[in-house]
Amino acid sequence: MTIMVSGTGIAGMSTALAAANAGHRVTLCGPHASTPPAGGIQLAPNGWRALDQLGLFDAAIERATRLDHIVVRDLGSGATLTRLSLNNHYASIGRADLLDLLQNTVAKRDSITHHAALISHAVPHKDGVDLVFEDGHSTRAAALVAADGAAGLGRRLVAGAISANRQLNGRVAMRADIDAALIPAVFAQPASNLWLGQGAHLVHYPIAGGARINFAVTLSAQLAAGQWQAKIFGTNPLFETLASGSFTWATTSVSPAGSPLCWRRGRLVLAGDAAHVMPPHLAQGAGQALQDAASLQQALTTADSIDDALAIYARHRTSVVSMVARKADISGKIMALGGAGGRLRNLMIGLAGPSFLHSWLADVWAGDPGMVK
Repeated sequence: MTIMVSGTGIAGMSTALAAANAGHRVTLCGPHASTPPAGGIQLAPNGWRALDQLGLFDAAIERATRLDHIVVRDLGSGATLTRLSLNNHYASIGRADLLDLLQNTVAKRDSITHHAALISHAVPHKDGVDLVFEDGHSTRAAALVAADGAAGLGRRLVAGAISANRQLNGRVAMRADIDAALIPAVFAQPASNLWLGQGAHLVHYPIAGGARINFAVTLSAQLAAGQWQAKIFGTNPLFETLASGSFTWATTSVSPAGSPLCWRRGRLVLAGDAAHVMPPHLAQGAGQALQDAASLQQALTTADSIDDALAIYARHRTSVVSMVARKADISGKIMALGGAGGRLRNLMIGLAGPSFLHSWLADVWAGDPGMVK
C-alpha cells in the first residue's frame, strides 16, 4: 500500500520525498499554493545536513545566499553587542525557491503521485489508515504522515483539539521582502542581523544573492496596531527608509513554541508544524521540518516494518524537538524584554561575547544524533 502525506508545504513535500527515497510509493495530498510565497528562510547546518540526506543539497545551495556572520546589535544605539562567525553551512534561501525546488523534485519522481483534495476523515488501524477526501474519494493507506499544520486534521486526531488550538501570546511578526536597490547597500551584506530593541526585535538578511532583503520585526500586537514603523525604526538613522511607511508589511501571529507529547497514533504520525510550533526566534521552523523528513527517511530505510519506523521516528524526534522548542521559547522571551530588563540583556550579551551565542546554538544546529551519514 501507499504512504499518504498530507500538506504541500516544505514539511509535506520533503516528507513525501523522504518516503519515496526509502523505497515506498507515496501520494501527496492537498492543493499547491496558488501564488508563490514571499520572503525567505535561514537554514543552519542542521537544515543543510537534512537537505543533503534528502539528496537536495547541491540544488538548494545553488539558490541560496551564504551568510558569513550573525551580528547582534542594539536597535537604539546601533552598537554591536556580539558577532559570531559562521564557519559551517549557514545560508538563506527564498521560501518560494525552496518550495519550487521541492515541488519540481517531487513531480519528477514516478513513485510519488499527487491528489489535490484535502483529507476530511482519517481512521487509523493497526495495519493502515482509512481515508476520506473532500472530493468524496476514499482509500486505505499503509500510513499517513500529517504535515498539514498546527491546526490541521493530523494534530487534532493525534494530540486532540486542545493541543491543535494553541493560544497566541499577544505578539506578531511584521514581514517584508524588499528590493535591495530601494534601501541602503549595507543591508545586502552576507550576514544575519539581529537588532534588539525595547520590547521588540528586528531580523534581516539578504536572499536571492543579495537582490532582495528579508525583514521580520517581532513586537506586541498592541504596538503593531499603531504607527509602529516610526517607533521601531525612528531611533536609528540606518532605518530611515523603513520608517517612512512606504513598504508593505505582512502580519503573522507568533505562537508560543511547543510540541505535543504524542506524535503518533497507530499508522498516523505528525511532521512539520503539525508536530511542532517553532516561532522565528531561532530560525528553526523550516530546518526542523527538513530534519523531520530526513529522520523519517532514515527510520523507514533501516527499520524492519512501517510500525517500527514510525515508532523510532516519533520517539527520536519528540526528544530532539522538545529541546529546540524550549530554547526558542526562552530566546523569544529574552528578545521581548524592555526597559531595564532590555538594557541588562544587551549588557550581558556584550559581556558574554560570541562564545556564549555559539554554545547556545551548538546543540540546536548539531542536528539529530544518530541521523548523520
